[in-house]
Amino acid sequence: MHTLLNAPCFVGCNRAILKALANALLEECRQNQCGYENLAQWCGALQARYEALLAPPFKKVYNATGVLLSTNLGRAPLESGALRELEILSGYVDLEVDLERAMRFERAFQAQNLLKALFNAPDALILNNNASALVLVASVFAPKSKRKQTLLSYGQLVEIGGGFRAHELLESVTHLKLVGSTNKTYLRDYKNACSDASALLASVHWSNFSMQGFVASVPSKSLFALAQEKGLVLYEDLGSVQSLEHTKKALKSAHLLSFSADKLLGSVQAGIVLGEREHIEAMRAHPLYRAFRVDKITLFLLTKSLQGYLQGQKTPLQAFLEQDKDVLLNKALKLHRALSQIAGLKAFVIPTQARIGGGVQMEDLESFGVQIQANIDSKALYHALYKRGVAGVVRSDCVVLDVCALFEKDFFAITHFVQEILKSP
Repeated sequence: MHTLLNAPCFVGCNRAILKALANALLEECRQNQCGYENLAQWCGALQARYEALLAPPFKKVYNATGVLLSTNLGRAPLESGALRELEILSGYVDLEVDLERAMRFERAFQAQNLLKALFNAPDALILNNNASALVLVASVFAPKSKRKQTLLSYGQLVEIGGGFRAHELLESVTHLKLVGSTNKTYLRDYKNACSDASALLASVHWSNFSMQGFVASVPSKSLFALAQEKGLVLYEDLGSVQSLEHTKKALKSAHLLSFSADKLLGSVQAGIVLGEREHIEAMRAHPLYRAFRVDKITLFLLTKSLQGYLQGQKTPLQAFLEQDKDVLLNKALKLHRALSQIAGLKAFVIPTQARIGGGVQMEDLESFGVQIQANIDSKALYHALYKRGVAGVVRSDCVVLDVCALFEKDFFAITHFVQEILKSP
């Protein structure tokens, strides 16, 4: 250990961090019963870990997957102008103070007012993500500690990305009463399940899952009428705001609803809750709200996104969604022309099917891509591009670069990376 830490290549490095990384490296070698042949190899392995620890937190990625809201790639791209304005946060700001009155103030006041105006909602609450909304709603209106019960259809026991299951989250804070069956749930199922313990009626979106054929579910209007009749709170988890009009309509048939801001809203990660003022106030007063509230960076960028919506500005995601077939074909032809100049590369423009992603239930989008093939294995080409931040798709022994979620300004960099790969030995 002494020899390794005092190697010349580690002069000037933080010794405490270096030692911790070296201990972890040695422990892994002991467990795996492996090691390195000489000091140079040990130094190389340790130096790689040290540099990785101090590397920039994110690297630029060129999204040629055809999935607009790829969770792995950061979901919605953010508007560059708002990001430039973040410099104001390098100093102190009026996060929780009213400068006019010199008094403490609600940090999300402006963003909440924007949401109320945008969606014509009685009140709004902003949390760090949509899962937090699920937990807070159940904790406030049907807490397990008070033996309260939440009704949920068997048909909504859905798992989404990362193994996340909404019903498991609900079960951690409320007594969950499942109603109906997997493929068919009727209003009578909810009525029969109601008891003195019932307090919350939850409806959870299906994400990118769907059922067809012998299926039945209960419309929100009917659930809302039942909730009012029985004195329950109806909460609808929309997952993503499909459109402003769809959300406004859904708000009329629910006491509360929530959605993710970093999906079709095209903003930062946040959970938006809209609903009746008395219900929102109850959530705001709950101790868990403190744990789920957003920080100043999220609040700043979300506010800028909402202001942009009210002023008719388009987010990068909206611009992508509004691309028609002619625009996409022209993008593909431009990328094809650039790639066709590379010696040893075969490139073809092909039709593709792009997806919105992010659990948004919408039809696939007609798009175009450039199919590339060289004298190296397609998977090797795919991985070489991925290492450089170009995320494509392997298809039929070729790599396809879908242009739907690509910015034209990045075509030069993508072409350069392909050229670099083919020139390397």
